[in-house]
Amino acid sequence: MKQIFINDDKLDISDLDYEVTRVKGLIINSKNEILIAYNNNTYQFPGGHVQKNEDMREALLREIKEETGIRIETIDGPFLQIVTYAKNYMNTDKNVYNSIFYYTVLCDEEPNFEETNYDELERLSEFGLFYVHFDDLEGFLQNCLKNGTISADIGREMLLVLEEYNKFYGGM
Repeated sequence: MKQIFINDDKLDISDLDYEVTRVKGLIINSKNEILIAYNNNTYQFPGGHVQKNEDMREALLREIKEETGIRIETIDGPFLQIVTYAKNYMNTDKNVYNSIFYYTVLCDEEPNFEETNYDELERLSEFGLFYVHFDDLEGFLQNCLKNGTISADIGREMLLVLEEYNKFYGGM
């Protein structure tokens, strides 16, 4: 597993107030389409926070079920970890060590919105899901960065994930 470290704010470890661990899944179907979520005015890969004393794989399975309604049984990875030292994380005036682990999920099951369990933020931001063909994903993300429909930080991370996925798995 490769690790990428991002510290744009040039924080020292002693500047960090707490740690957040998240898991994300690249859910890819047999048509070479990847499932993308739209939440809180930005695009992202499905996933979320690992709860205290929760196994990362269990967290990913739970998060995918909550966000997509899909029950996943098999995941591969993680193939990548991105660690970010973030200043004023989510406007909390706190600095955070943010660690995201990325997994691959091969799945032809379609999202089942009757089985989702969105949190308040996801409900308020009209959480949405859609597929992008894997070959079009880089262009899609670049276009979103240009037109401002994706957070610059998340867009950069998603492009890094795509690049590492292609290196690790040899593309689609």
